[in-house]
Amino acid sequence: MKRWISGMAVSAALGIAAAGQSASAETIEIAELNWAGSSGAAQVIKVIVEDYLGEDTAIIGGDEVALFAGMARNDGTVDIFPDMWTVQLTAQWNEYIAPGSKETVRVNAVPYLGTEGVFVPGYIQEAHGITDISQMNDPEIAKLFDTDGNGKGEYWTGAAGWQSVDYNAVKAKSMGFDEYWEPVIVEVPVFEGMLDAAYKKEEPVLFYYYTPEWIFGAYDLRALNEPAYSEDCHNFIQQSEDPDWFENSEITCAQPNVPVHMAYAQSLEETAPDVAKFMSQLEITDAIMSEWIKRISADGEDAAAMAQDWVESNRDIVEDQWLAGIDHQG
Repeated sequence: MKRWISGMAVSAALGIAAAGQSASAETIEIAELNWAGSSGAAQVIKVIVEDYLGEDTAIIGGDEVALFAGMARNDGTVDIFPDMWTVQLTAQWNEYIAPGSKETVRVNAVPYLGTEGVFVPGYIQEAHGITDISQMNDPEIAKLFDTDGNGKGEYWTGAAGWQSVDYNAVKAKSMGFDEYWEPVIVEVPVFEGMLDAAYKKEEPVLFYYYTPEWIFGAYDLRALNEPAYSEDCHNFIQQSEDPDWFENSEITCAQPNVPVHMAYAQSLEETAPDVAKFMSQLEITDAIMSEWIKRISADGEDAAAMAQDWVESNRDIVEDQWLAGIDHQG
């Protein structure tokens, strides 16, 4: 929701503008999605935009597709969308970001790379020889992961509203193991609790996941082999594109490595040009993202407190790289 700066804030904004900065009169709306990488990035961006660029900000949550649509409208509903996994939002990339598209959304120049796959703990792989995704078609293997007694194995495919839920449903149908498995769809902290409990007891657990993430440093987790990615074996259609998306999608191979961008509304180039330039220069490495995720998910730090501390401790990165060429406070 937009709100106007008033009172002393107006004076401060005028002072900033006089110093050559671009404080706008409107709140910068930053999306925060329900995974640690998004939370960390959103909160770090919030600290920098407020403390260095003098802008008022607000954090908003919700479904990733709906939040992206709000940003693409350029109406101020959503201004910044951190941690955009492009493979999950391919249709949106093609419609709003790609050259020659509507081009109402911009992204930072250098993304970090994420990976996705299906994983089991090392003790499961060694005890049962589960190394390849094709083995999910074996009903005896599926029964190892059956916790409710219905004969089907359970595996986590993501949280409600994630594109990974649809993606994994298509893969199960395409590879034929939907007959033997059923998805578990719960929030990340719930799944992480399930994983920890199973791991401590060396019980069977199999799940979709992505990197970078803290769990790969905490547990011995191993990806199942899959056929190599190619366009011929990977056709995922989003629900918004086709009412028959499920029937018309086909996935029989691995995901490619995924560029993960920090996206922002094109309108920021007019309403808050310094914020837009900062976002375009924002280069979050795998190591930086892994640190944020570990501190939030594994160490239990509050995301906002982590962000404030990280920015204070990494002024060289923030000031010399991300804010290069931008007049700023701090």
